[in-house]
Amino acid sequence: MKKLVFATLMCVAAMSANAQVLTSETVNSVYDQVSTQANSDFVYNAEWTGKDITTMYVYQKAQSKKGDITLKPHLKYEYSYGTEGLLTSRVTYRWNSRLHDWTITARRDYTLANGRYIADYSRYNHKTVSFEQPMDRMVYTLELTDSVNYISFYHRNHPTDSFLLVSETVVQGLPLFLAKK
Repeated sequence: MKKLVFATLMCVAAMSANAQVLTSETVNSVYDQVSTQANSDFVYNAEWTGKDITTMYVYQKAQSKKGDITLKPHLKYEYSYGTEGLLTSRVTYRWNSRLHDWTITARRDYTLANGRYIADYSRYNHKTVSFEQPMDRMVYTLELTDSVNYISFYHRNHPTDSFLLVSETVVQGLPLFLAKK
């Protein structure tokens, strides 16, 4: 559920900024929105390189019987950017309380080519110490002439299988995912 909320926030930020692709500005906007929420169960912190967020930390609030609030590490996101601040990847870590360290879990890779913006999701394989082939793919097809955008979600059960279309959505009237730098 938390992944869905964060992904939705990223999309809303992109739409509200009239941006077609996720950029450092989109990540910054999402951080500004989530880090200033009142009465949230989570607290956010970020590391910056220049104007770009390179790492975002998510801490979960825990309240003791005495009313004291402590922050427990929960998630960490590492961001990489390409030319003109375009987001190229986001690596996700979960806090491992047994090891008292961050454990890598997944990566999203973002590419923009031929009027398509593609977001691939890959899990991390701890046995091979590498990311697996993508299992999920979101494809945003950009049609600038009629302001219609197509969002297709693909999935495969095994890395050697072909991607199968799971759902497709037509979004009209919104300039979704247009890069304005």
